[in-house]
Amino acid sequence: MSGFVVWFTGLSGAGKSTLGAMLAAELRTRGVHVEVLDGDEVRTHLSKGLGFSREDRDTNVRRIGFVAKLVARSGACAITGAISPFRAIRDEQRAQIDRFVEVYCSASIDALAERDPKGLYRKALAGEIKGFTGIDDPYEPPLAPEVTLYTDRESKEESLAKIVARLEELGHVPAAKGSAVGGHAKQPSTLLARPHGGELVSRAVGPGLRETLAERARSMPGIDLDAEAEVDVDLLATGALSPLKGFFGEKDFLRVAREMRLENGLPWPVPITLAVSEEVAGSLRIGAEAALRARDGRIVAVIEVNDLYRPAASLAGRARVGPLGDEDPDLARHVARGPVLVGGEVHVIEPVRRGGPSAHDPATTRVMLATRGLGSVAGIRARTLPRRAEEHLARVALEVTGGLWIQAVEALEGDKSGLEAARFSTRLRCHEVLVERYFPAERVVLSAGLPARVGGGRQAVLDAIVCQNHGCSHALLVGSTFAGGVSGAERAFRVYAPGELGVVPLCFEDAFHSTRTNSMATSRSAPGDTSTWITATEAEILARITRGEAPPPEVLRPEVAEVLAAEPRSPS
Repeated sequence: MSGFVVWFTGLSGAGKSTLGAMLAAELRTRGVHVEVLDGDEVRTHLSKGLGFSREDRDTNVRRIGFVAKLVARSGACAITGAISPFRAIRDEQRAQIDRFVEVYCSASIDALAERDPKGLYRKALAGEIKGFTGIDDPYEPPLAPEVTLYTDRESKEESLAKIVARLEELGHVPAAKGSAVGGHAKQPSTLLARPHGGELVSRAVGPGLRETLAERARSMPGIDLDAEAEVDVDLLATGALSPLKGFFGEKDFLRVAREMRLENGLPWPVPITLAVSEEVAGSLRIGAEAALRARDGRIVAVIEVNDLYRPAASLAGRARVGPLGDEDPDLARHVARGPVLVGGEVHVIEPVRRGGPSAHDPATTRVMLATRGLGSVAGIRARTLPRRAEEHLARVALEVTGGLWIQAVEALEGDKSGLEAARFSTRLRCHEVLVERYFPAERVVLSAGLPARVGGGRQAVLDAIVCQNHGCSHALLVGSTFAGGVSGAERAFRVYAPGELGVVPLCFEDAFHSTRTNSMATSRSAPGDTSTWITATEAEILARITRGEAPPPEVLRPEVAEVLAAEPRSPS
C-alpha cells in the first residue's frame, strides 16, 4: 500500500489527539506503519520559538506538512493533530501531498467549554484570555473534508468507524475482518504485541554519557525520591512505562485524572508523579535540571524540570469525578501526593534497585518470548504465592494464548496490607518450582519484577500496559488483586474502545477448589455456596506451615509447600 496523510483539524478539545491515537492503534493492527505528529510535540521540537501570529501559525503548519509528506512518501501513514485554523494553508498542504485525507472534528463551543479541564474556553469567553482560536481568533472550517465528525454528539467509536470506513473506501487501507473497530484484531502468531504507543522508550543513558551526566548532577539542586518514585524511575529506565519519558506535567495529570488519557490522546490510566515539598519546589526552576536521589543517597537520575504544579489547586473548583466515579482509589492517592508535583523528562544514570538474574527488562523479555516462537502471550503480574487457584487461572490463560509470561512482584512499600506474607525471594522460588514441574518450559517465561502498586481499576489497566510493553498480547487480571474486584477492572477497560490499548484483558474472579465439581473453578462456573469452596489466603497458608501443618493439596502444591517450610516463620 502507498503512504498517505490523515490531517485532523478542529478547535482545541474537539477530539483530534484522542481520535488520532485511536486511529493509529487501529491501523497498526492492519500492518500499517504509522507516525503521529502531535501538535504539542511539534511545537516543542520542530517549531520551537514560533509564536501564534498568523505568519507563525502558517509556518508551523508548513513544517508539519513537510514532515508528513516525507512520512507518506516512505510508504507509511502520517497522522497530524494540529488545529491548523486557516483554510488556505490546509489547502496548500492538500495540493502538495498526493494522498491527503482531511478529517474535520466539529463540536460546539458550549460542548468544548464543558469538557475543557483547564477552563480555558470559559476564560476566553469572559475576556480573560485574548487571541483564543474559535473565540476571538478565527477558525475556518474546511469546505469539503473527506470526513466530518460531530464529536459533541458521536461516541469516539462511531467517529473512528467513520474514518476507517472512508480510508477503506479510498483504498488507503485494506479492509480487515475482526479489526479493532468491531472487536479485537488477531495478531499474526509469529509477531509479539507492539509496545504501548508503538515503541519501547528507555530513559537509561548510554555508557558514554553516564559519567558526564553524573558529574554535572552533583552541582544541581536535588530531589529526594520516595519509594513510589524510586520504582517509577526504574520503570522509566527499562521502558516498562513506554511511551512515557518522565513524570507528568499538569496537562497530562489533568487529562489522565478526567479521561484516563495523556494530553496527546493516548490511553493512560494512572498519573506518574514526582512529589516534593514547598521548600524543595522553591529551589527548582522551569527549564533547569535537578538531580534525583535515591533513599540511600545515590544520585540515580536527572530531570529536566518543565512544570511545577499543586494537584489540589489544579483540581480546585472542578469535579474530580473521572470515568470511574467518586470511588477511585488510584486517583485519590495521586491528588494527595503533593503538595507540589514536578513534571519533566528523566535521564536515568543508574538503576535504583539492582535486579538479579531473574529480573528481565521489556527488551530482554521480548527476545526470550521470540526465541520460543511465541506471538500470542498472556502476561501475569503475580503479587501472591502461586496457589492452586493462581495456577488454574494461569493454565486457562495459557490455553487461550499459547504463551505465558509470569512476573513475580511484591507490593509497593506502604501499600502492604499488614498480613503475614512470604519473603519475596521465597515467593519467587515457589513460582520457579511450579513452572519447572508443572508447565511446559518452551511456552513460559518467568521473571522478577519491581514492586507494584496496589490499587483499583486504573491500576489494572496499568498492569496490562506493563505486560504489553514486555511483549504480551493479553493480560491476566485476578479480581482480588484490585480494589473493586474483577468488575472494577472490567469497568476501567471499558473506558477505551476495543483494541485501542493493544492488549486484551482477561479478567477473572478468584479461583478455588469446588467440592461440588471436584475441580478448580470460580463463582462463575461452580454451583454451591462458599461452604463448597476449599481455599486459603497466603497468611493462612503460612500460619499452617508455622504450626507444622501441611496446607491442603487442593490449595497448594506439596512441592511449593516444601519451599515455604524450608524457611519457617514465627507467627505475627
